[in-house]
Amino acid sequence: MAVLFETWSPTYERRTVSVQEAVQAYRELPVNTSAAFSWNDCEEECLIVGVEPEFSTVTMGRDRSFWNLRISEDDEPVEIRLGADDHMWPRGCVLPRDMGLELLLKVDEFDSLFHEYSWAEG
Repeated sequence: MAVLFETWSPTYERRTVSVQEAVQAYRELPVNTSAAFSWNDCEEECLIVGVEPEFSTVTMGRDRSFWNLRISEDDEPVEIRLGADDHMWPRGCVLPRDMGLELLLKVDEFDSLFHEYSWAEG
């Protein structure tokens, strides 16, 4: 399985790595680095993990929809920066920084993630 690994620190870099290499890169990210890990990029079923200094986000592509991992029902939009872009994101979908790693470690169990975690259609 391949993962697209992108960083903004401060310039943009992109490469394809194995899941194991992606997990190691996530663990070793400098605290001031923005990164994205995309499994099955551009396919109908995909997992995208955004990592910022203070938080992470996880988006799943499934059944022709996108779903954001959430840890609370708080839908209030908050402005966040992912990589080089600003986004409005539901507060309950802004995750602890290491939570994205938890899902990246389980990407080979993709089908069970939708039932194991709480998701908000996004």
